Amino acid sequence: MRIAFTSCFSADLFPDQPVWKEIANAQPDVLVLLGDSIYLDERSGPLAGVAHALLPHGAHAPDPAAFAERAHRLYRMQLEQQQFKALLATKNLRTYAIWDDHDFLWNNACGADLVGGPLEQLVYPSRALFAAWSAALEGTPFPAAPPAFDATTPPPGYRHVDLGLNLHLHLTDGRTWRAGNDSALLGNEQLTAIEQQMEQAGPGATHLLASGSVVERRTREAWVHCSAEYERLHRMAATHNILVLSGDVHDNQLCAYRLDGGRNLFEATASGAALRTLVYFGSLQRNYGLLDIDAENLHIQLFKSNSVPQFRGTIDRQHWT
Repeated sequence: MRIAFTSCFSADLFPDQPVWKEIANAQPDVLVLLGDSIYLDERSGPLAGVAHALLPHGAHAPDPAAFAERAHRLYRMQLEQQQFKALLATKNLRTYAIWDDHDFLWNNACGADLVGGPLEQLVYPSRALFAAWSAALEGTPFPAAPPAFDATTPPPGYRHVDLGLNLHLHLTDGRTWRAGNDSALLGNEQLTAIEQQMEQAGPGATHLLASGSVVERRTREAWVHCSAEYERLHRMAATHNILVLSGDVHDNQLCAYRLDGGRNLFEATASGAALRTLVYFGSLQRNYGLLDIDAENLHIQLFKSNSVPQFRGTIDRQHWT
């Protein structure tokens, strides 16, 4: 089985996206998109009404309808982007996505911080549009107009996908329960659901944990800043075979974290599919990763802006080394 993964792209800002042709040429069976599939807060600045709402005593309330229209337009642009559309049309390709800050609301936005405030009303159209985007990636027609939303519109939440070959994909929701004081990243309920699913998979299973945030890189947002959940991830990896697939940082990295007791937690980061290093500035990026998985091994390749692997690694699935 071959799995491609990447994150961080914008058809609005970068209408030419050659990365998708490179991925198509690799003929993956599965594509995992690790967040920032659109950039809601770029080019035009914050969405209509949000800039005023963020100001002290702002005179204008945020406009959920305008928010929904913009998100709908940006998702539609990405779905209609020529190279991306051709990749999605690949026969038997399965595509899954998680969201991160730029396709949730804006840079570093945290869902838990918005509850009870004036910007909470933007969360619901964001959820509805992300659900429509995810469904479109899996074959459901994208709606011609923004879907209906209200306070009962559910968050993406946690999803588990059994990929076969004793391989499990865990699609996380890193925005809904996240708190800006680093007290929560995924939240207790979601982590418990992940742990239960890993237990049900049984010993020897391989777990791909799709995360919008990296594990330890010293960015503003990383698992290491949320000490309780970072330690819980380590405890999970002490029992289960976990490879974190992460995005966010507009760069690639391949890491092995040695845990107490001699076990390993692995991480492969592929970020910057179609933008520049600092969104508008720096080098053009077309970064992505490939996993080749058989019964015995998991081979990792990370590509940075060309067809030559930047990093390579192999994990022994039986010993997780």
